[in-house]
Amino acid sequence: MQMIADQAGVSRMAVSLALRNSPKISPATRERIRDIAEELGYRPNPLVSALMTQLRDVRRVPSQTTLAYVTAFPTADGWRRPGPFVDFFEGAKARAEALGYTLEEWWAAQPGMSVERVSEILFNRNIHGLLVAPLPAGESALRMEWPRFAAATIGYSLTDPAIARASNDQYQSITVALQELTRLGYRRIGLAITDEEDVRVQRKWSAGFLVYQQGIPAKQRVLSLRSDMGFSSAFAEWFRKHTPDAVLSQEPRCIEYLAKLGCEVPRDCGFAHLALTDSDKGLAGIHQNGRLVGASMIDLVDAQLRRNERGVPTVAKTVLVQGRWVPGPTVRDLNVPEGKRVGKK
Repeated sequence: MQMIADQAGVSRMAVSLALRNSPKISPATRERIRDIAEELGYRPNPLVSALMTQLRDVRRVPSQTTLAYVTAFPTADGWRRPGPFVDFFEGAKARAEALGYTLEEWWAAQPGMSVERVSEILFNRNIHGLLVAPLPAGESALRMEWPRFAAATIGYSLTDPAIARASNDQYQSITVALQELTRLGYRRIGLAITDEEDVRVQRKWSAGFLVYQQGIPAKQRVLSLRSDMGFSSAFAEWFRKHTPDAVLSQEPRCIEYLAKLGCEVPRDCGFAHLALTDSDKGLAGIHQNGRLVGASMIDLVDAQLRRNERGVPTVAKTVLVQGRWVPGPTVRDLNVPEGKRVGKK
């Protein structure tokens, strides 16, 4: 380290701060010192680095321990809609507290408050970590003063800028759901989702479904339904035309739509939910592990803060959390004869 300091014409402390990406050293000086370190073949000792990080964390200033959970729905509580959003927040809050942070909700879309003003308030309150909740439908950008903050988001709704994110692995999730339904004896499985929700997961649901269909006989393939306008009527038309023996969807009202068509679940058709949460009961499907997704977002921001990283990264990191299959009364085992099923005599 002394060689780096001598060649850069700075102190060893300046070298140490630059290599830790400390804001106490100007960006230009940090880059120059890092270039010199690279030329000299400097490599940090990971054990020493871990020890020093631990010692610095013990001395962390309490005023730097608040993180902001930023929402941008038209109303302050609009993000608390049915679905995994509440699980995300609860998981993030629990993980933040476990790491010594306080998590505060911040409504970036409140009337008379620009996101630039929100950024200024947060920064002046020594809040340097942002957790961006999923954005409302149709929104994909959030204009914050990003160079001031370590930040991460949930899911794929925020695309501008591209920051670190945590998400359920929807491709893995639908693959597991299809495997479980196939194991239960379902052969003509249909996917019925709103186009809006498929876009929000980067079409990973429809992609997984298409890959699955390539491995089954053509006569078992069911054309997927992706519709936003008049979903209930589109679903009825789709179901009558293709008559699947099981339906995969993120919309639990499909059970009501099936009932109106004279189809009883699970007697006549199975149903599996693609985005179960902690509050969903009585449904088979994929639990997204939303609390773990929220916790993973906290870990991403925590790591940035420990490394003194701020702003939009050159390459954003994505953490994928696997979903898990939850058995439920909306599907049945077609491999077991009707008269031998549990409860039958």
